[in-house]
Amino acid sequence: MHPTMHYGSSSPVTPPGYATTTTPMESITYVFEPRQGESAMVLRPAARIWQEVRHPYYISVNSNCFTPSSHITLIRKHGQQGELVGDFEIAAKDSKNASTVFFRGFEHPIDEVLVNSSRLFRNQWTWKHTESHLVLYWDDSLGGNTIACFKSKDRTNANLLAKFVPRSHMRRPGREVEFTKLEMTPAGHEVFEDVLISALIIERLRTNA
Repeated sequence: MHPTMHYGSSSPVTPPGYATTTTPMESITYVFEPRQGESAMVLRPAARIWQEVRHPYYISVNSNCFTPSSHITLIRKHGQQGELVGDFEIAAKDSKNASTVFFRGFEHPIDEVLVNSSRLFRNQWTWKHTESHLVLYWDDSLGGNTIACFKSKDRTNANLLAKFVPRSHMRRPGREVEFTKLEMTPAGHEVFEDVLISALIIERLRTNA
């Protein structure tokens, strides 16, 4: 176990790969807002009060030039030309290529860092990134297509890091546009990018045709 981080311990040390920043004292809701005319969206705080202090993430999708039916999702800080956080590619069905994730300078087959297990009426995913030694526990037990992320197998509110909440209603005239949300607790902000990239991979896998 990496000496700087062990979920379940009382150590406040920032995990590897994260700059020391001020952790919010309250939960913040972020929205995935599509960019018109682009195969991209921006993750930003829903409340204006946070938009000046929490930088956005730019998330885009490109085709693999060698396999156009396969798509690569890229995550960057701030904007289209910002620092690359990571990327992942879900291989086309029946492809000989592995689905991969690139994060913190290392590329791995997705099935080495994200393990799916199913129980009666519940799906669970465990994110184990080998370089950071973080372990995140996701499941869909909340219902409504929402998935929740915890820092421990003990899935209690005290261990909750984040919720990924897909939009729940169709667009209608006069109805405010609803965006998919990422609700992040103060503890979740300490491992924000692990939560973000694992949530995006899980959503891609569970909605993949």
